[in-house]
Formats: sequence, C-alpha cells, structure tokens
Amino acid sequence: MSAPLSPARTVALVARREIGMQLRSRSFLYGLLLTLAIFAGYGLLFSFIGSEGSSSTLGVTAEARALTPALQQAGQQQGQTVAITDVDRAGGEAQVRSGGLDALLTRGPDGFELIGQDSVDSTLQRIVTGTVGQQARDSALRSAGVDPATVDRAGTVGVSTLVPEDPLRGQRLGLAFAVAILLFFSLTSYGGAVAQGVVEEKSSRVVELLLSTIKPLHLLAGKILGLGAVGLLQLLILGAIGTVGALAFGVLTVPTAVLSALGLAVLWYLLGFFLYATLYASAGALVSRQEELQSAVAPLIFPLLIPFVIAVSVLPNDPRNGLATVLSFVPFFSPTLMPARAALGVAPWWQVLISALLTLGAIAVMVWVAARIYRNSVLRTGAKVSWREAISGR
Repeated sequence: MSAPLSPARTVALVARREIGMQLRSRSFLYGLLLTLAIFAGYGLLFSFIGSEGSSSTLGVTAEARALTPALQQAGQQQGQTVAITDVDRAGGEAQVRSGGLDALLTRGPDGFELIGQDSVDSTLQRIVTGTVGQQARDSALRSAGVDPATVDRAGTVGVSTLVPEDPLRGQRLGLAFAVAILLFFSLTSYGGAVAQGVVEEKSSRVVELLLSTIKPLHLLAGKILGLGAVGLLQLLILGAIGTVGALAFGVLTVPTAVLSALGLAVLWYLLGFFLYATLYASAGALVSRQEELQSAVAPLIFPLLIPFVIAVSVLPNDPRNGLATVLSFVPFFSPTLMPARAALGVAPWWQVLISALLTLGAIAVMVWVAARIYRNSVLRTGAKVSWREAISGR
C-alpha cells in the first residue's frame, strides 16, 4: 500500500493538471492571439485618432492670406499641423461641403469669418481665434506707437518646477497604461477561469471523486496555483511581445524602465491573482450551473474596474492624486494602482513594499475565508448557496 501524498505533493499534482489542461486547450492559444489582436487594434486606432486629431486643413481667401504664417506658427505651438490652401470663397465653401477642407477662413464686412460644414474643430477654432486676436492687438499697439514685442515681454510668465522635469514622462505614462490594461485583463480572465473550473467540476460531480482522496483546501490551492501560472505565462508573453514592438518602433527607448515596470507587473499580478482567485473560486462554489455563474461573479468586477478607471483616467493628468495614492494601499485596489503609480515614478520603494505587505495580509485572510466557503459549498448542489450559509456552514 502506497503512502499518502503530502499536502505539497497533492497541491503540485492538482496544479500540474490545471496547467496541462489549459496549455493543451485551444482556448489558451486563441485567447493569446485574440488579446494580441485587441491590443494591436487599440494601438492602430489610437495612432489613427492621434494623427487625425493633430492635423487640420484650412482654406484661406485672398483677404485672409496675410495670416498664413501666423496661423502655421500658432498651430506648431499647440502641436497641430495646419495645412493652408489658397482658395476663393465659392471654391472654399465647396471643398468644405465635400470634406476636402476642415474649414474656410475669409473676411467679411464685420471682420473675419471661419466657416465649417456643420461644426469647426475646437483646436482649429482656438488657433484661428487666437491668431486673429493677436494680429488685431498688434495692429492697435503699432497704431498707438507701442512696440508689441515690448508688451509681450512684460506679459511673459516663466514656468519652473521644484523637481526637475522627467524626460521619460511620456514613456512612463505609456508603461502605466500598458501595465494597468495587462493586469486588468489578466486578473479578470483567469479569475473567471478559476470560477468556471470550480463550477464545471461541481456540475459534473467530478469534485465528489476528487474530494474523496484530496482535501478541499489542497484542491483549491492547486487549482489557483495552476491557473495562476498559466495566466503569468500569458502575461510574460504579452509583455515580451509588447516590449520588443515598442523598442523596435521607437515608442520606448530605455529598456531598464521597461524591465522595471514589467517586473512590478509580474509581482502585482501574482499578488492580485491570488487575492482575487480566492474570491472567484468562492463565487464558483456557491452555484451549481454555468448559467448562474455570471450573477455570482458580477460583483467582483467592481473592485477591479474602479482602480482600472482611476489608473487610465486620473493618474495620467494627476500622478500624485491624493485619492489614487490612498487607494493604492487598499489591497483590492493595489494590484492595479500601485504598479501604475510606480511606472509613473511617483511611488517610492517603501510605498510599494508597504502596499505589498498589506496585500499579502489580505491574501492570508481571504485564503482562510475562501477555503471555508469552498469546503462548505462545493458539495452542495441544487439551489444557489448564500454567502452567509457558505461561511457559517449551516
């Protein structure tokens, strides 16, 4: 008679089984290719939107032609390329109507007029309005015998910072976006895989056979470790492909910054996955059918979605935002917010360390809670088990 397996051996066997099943399934390859396609599509879309939004075509009539150099200079100062074409009013209106020009600038009896088809781009409108106003002011000053350059110097405001400007800010911002998106997709997809696996075993009654020889805690731990390893593999593959592509196209120029951000992404993926996988496994144990799973795991998306929205909408414009700083220490928000803040260079090492320790503490508590819920619920079929019943064991 063979000796019983040790807990570590049992967990390793379950984890190996999960890894083998995932890597042999077509869903892993298809999921990887689909994720790459989605990221590539987003990249192309944002690149197209950026190129479209950074250029405008403007027709000018003979009465407004003198403003051409000033309009082009004002556009450069605002990061906008203004392509100017000399037209007559009738021809210019026809090109605006057909889409050949974004707007037409002409001069009427009461001043300059900017004509668009149904609206005028706000950036182009601001450039034209500012240029016309500047020209009118300069003309009035010269008529009064005042040099416009003297007035400009007197009204100049110098800008300085207490901390030297980070030359890598743009790259850090891109890294923060990439890390937040990768972690969000990885945690949601593989956390959901944990819940789905639990429901599949429960509905097929396979779990009853497994638990006749394996303790619930060991089965749960092996499943989480196995799926976590597969998720980490996918994260590393996506990160490596993204890094090589960014370096090849010149989007990133400092490999060390990439490696640092990717290393933190790996750390926080592991912490975040183990934290959320326990919740997803618990939710999966509460139901007996796949149709009921979505309603059970739906509430878990909010603690993932809230920090993701903050990371991609608040931090880029305000990296030192107080709310984001505080939330980055909350374990359920830390896996997304802390690596994003670190990628932006506003989270010192001690903050990362404290946040990681707090998350480890939360993982220890959630493992105990999840094991209790899993043990009390995984063998109960039929009606959905409530959280209170699962925790109390009644």
